[in-house]
Amino acid sequence: MTYSNSTLGKEVAWNGIRFLSPIDWEIGKIGSQYLILQDEGGPVMEVKWRRIKRTFSPQAQLQSLVALHKKKPGMTIRKISVPSHWEKIVEHYQCACFSWHTETIGGIGIVLYCSQCRTSTLMQFFQQNAHKTEKITTQLLASFQDHPKNGKVAWTVFDITAKIPDDFQLFRYRFEPGVYELVFTRRGYEITLYRWGPASILLRKQDLLHNASKMFGIPRTDLTKKKVDGRNVVDSNIYLCSDGWSYITKLLKPKCAYGRSRLWHLEDKNRLLGVKMDGRQPIDTHLFEQVYRNFDSI
Repeated sequence: MTYSNSTLGKEVAWNGIRFLSPIDWEIGKIGSQYLILQDEGGPVMEVKWRRIKRTFSPQAQLQSLVALHKKKPGMTIRKISVPSHWEKIVEHYQCACFSWHTETIGGIGIVLYCSQCRTSTLMQFFQQNAHKTEKITTQLLASFQDHPKNGKVAWTVFDITAKIPDDFQLFRYRFEPGVYELVFTRRGYEITLYRWGPASILLRKQDLLHNASKMFGIPRTDLTKKKVDGRNVVDSNIYLCSDGWSYITKLLKPKCAYGRSRLWHLEDKNRLLGVKMDGRQPIDTHLFEQVYRNFDSI
C-alpha cells in the first residue's frame, strides 16, 4: 500500500514492520526487533515487536509494563482509553493504550497484537508538541504494517531499500561508516546485501572489477564485467567444479557448493551495491535477479 500526505514522507521498514515517518526523523538506535527514531530535538518514537507463540493479551502486557515502571523513580505510567483519533485505525488489532511522564517529558503509547501474524508491537511516542504529535501519530499508525501482504518483506533503513522473500530470516547485520551488510538465511541458502561508499573514493585507485574481487573474495578470473539495465556491473557464478571454488571455500560455509554475486555502481548516489547468494543447490537465477532489482540506494 502506498501512502501520500503532507506530513509523512519517509518509509521505515525493518524485520517485518513497516510505516511512514516524517522526513526529519532518523533512526537513532536499531536492534533486530527494536527501533528508536529521533529528530534534532532528541527521541520521538520507540518501537519493539516480537512474534508470539502462546496466548497473548495486550491488557496483561500493559499491566506488566505499569508494574515494571512503578519501580523506576520519577516515572509515572497509567492505562488510558484508546484516543478517538486512533480508534478506527487500530480496530483490527487487539490493543491497549497508556500514557507516561517524567519531570521533563511525557508520551503516549500503545500495545498492538495482530492475530493474523501473531505479532505483538509496543509503540510509544514522546510528546513535545501535543497538536503536532497527534497528527503525526495518527497518520503513522494508519501506515503501519506488521506483516507482508505479497510474500516479500520490505527493508528500508538509512539510505538503502530492499525486498526479500518472507521465507528468509535476518541472520546478522552491520551499519558502519562506509559499509552496510545484511545477511538473510533459509535452509540451504544465504543472501547477503552490501552497500559501500563513497564510491568515488573506492574507485579512485581500483576499478569496479578490482573492487568486486576484493569485496567478494573472488579471483578476477571468475568475474565478468558487463552492462545490466544500463549499469556497469561485475558478476560471478561460482559452482563446485569452477576454477575459483578452492579459493572461495575459505569464505563460504562448508555445505555451500554454489555462489553467485553482483556488484554495481550507482553513479548518481555515489554508492556501490552488492548482492551475493550462496547455496547447497544451484542458485535460482529468477530469485537472484528479483533480489537485485529490488535492492537500491535512496
